[in-house]
Amino acid sequence: MEKWKYKSLEWIHKAREQNYNKTKDFSPEELIEKSRQATDSAIKSMGLKVIRLKERVPTH
Repeated sequence: MEKWKYKSLEWIHKAREQNYNKTKDFSPEELIEKSRQATDSAIKSMGLKVIRLKERVPTH
């Protein structure tokens, strides 16, 4: 791996490479589903609530 000037850059690029290697063979649909599951799990473990808008806010 390339030598980075800052430890934080080294850590970030290592994490990105590991993530790429774990997900490179997934289809987009599989990747979306696994990301959704991980997000739902994190939300549940932190006791967060998902709040959705009851109606769309006009954008014009």
